[in-house]
Parts: sequence; structure tokens; C-alpha cells
Amino acid sequence: MKESSSQPPTAPDSSGKEKPEIGVGPILGLALFLGLMIGAATDKSHILPATLICAIILYTNRHKIAAQDTPNSTSHNASPTPKIYYAWPESKQYAVTISAVPYQQEIQQLAQENPVNPDSTGTKRRFFLALLEPVNDNPYDDNVIRVDIGEHTVGYLSYDQAQRFRKLLKDHQLSNQITTCMAVLIENAETQTDQTVRYGIKLDLALPA
Repeated sequence: MKESSSQPPTAPDSSGKEKPEIGVGPILGLALFLGLMIGAATDKSHILPATLICAIILYTNRHKIAAQDTPNSTSHNASPTPKIYYAWPESKQYAVTISAVPYQQEIQQLAQENPVNPDSTGTKRRFFLALLEPVNDNPYDDNVIRVDIGEHTVGYLSYDQAQRFRKLLKDHQLSNQITTCMAVLIENAETQTDQTVRYGIKLDLALPA
């Protein structure tokens, strides 16, 4: 005959799993520690009553305390679902030049993070996937389109470009959605007379007339 366990079984929770439970020993140890802390702060005669009260509170809430200490394996192992955006078809024409003058510092940082060798003309070209994001909270212009590459904002479509691009989004039933296209970052070579490096961004995007 099997000996019955003197310790009552742990009750299952609503999901069918056993509820985690903290032992009596740790509860008494923690209660004594708290009682000593309270007695040191007030009066030594309060140590025993405070310890008893803390022990009762901890024992009553032992399931909650244990549950907070138990790691949730699902949340740790789950990886965020990557966002998928509509990608405009590639033509490799890079016909849309965006205004990048105010964003030279951001573009320079992007170029430094992605070093390349110059081509035969001395120009460096880097190719990226760009995000085209409609900005709808601008009180002065409701057609704004921001261009991001990675964590960097590299410019905006011009007023005319943005209007035509918004029409393109509407025609494809993509209004107010983020879309992507290929972009080339062009770094002009330095010359002996002008040591300033200039950066430009062109998009592989076909805008309607």
C-alpha cells in the first residue's frame, strides 16, 4: 500500500495547470525578517505580533507570490511578428529624388554605418530598403510623406511628389499605409577645391503624372 503524502496536493488553476506555491519555510523566514524590521523601527515588543501578522498575510497570498516569481516561458520565447508592408515594383530607374539637404547629418551617419568603395567615377552608392510613411498630423499639409531608412529619417517627398504619391496609394487601395521601395544613397566624391561631402537619396518609384 502506498503511503499518502502529508502535504495536500496543489490545486490546479483555471488553465488546468497546477498553481505555483511558496513553501512554509520561506514564508516564516520572510515574516520574521519583516517583523524584525518593524520592531527595529518601532518597539521590540512589536516583533512577535508583526511577525505573526506578516506570516498570515504571506501564507494567504502564497499562490500570488509564487506566480509572480514563476517566469512565463511563452512571453520569453515568443518573438515579435515582423511587419510586412507593400513593396513597390523595382524598375532600377531611381527616378524620384527627395529633398535631403536638411538631413545631411542623418544620411552621413547612415553612410558611415554602411561603408562602400567608390566606383570608377569616384562616387559611392549604397542601396537600401526605404519606408514611405504618410504623415497625417501636419496641420499645414495633409499630403506629407516621410522617407525612413532603418532608424534614420532621410527626407520627405516634395509637395508635388507627395500629392502624386498619395494618388498612387489611393489607386492601389493603400491610402495612409506604410509602403516600401528601394533607395540609393549617393555620396559625391570630395574634390581638392571643395572638401564638403554631399549626400543624395533617390527612390526607385514610379509616380503618376
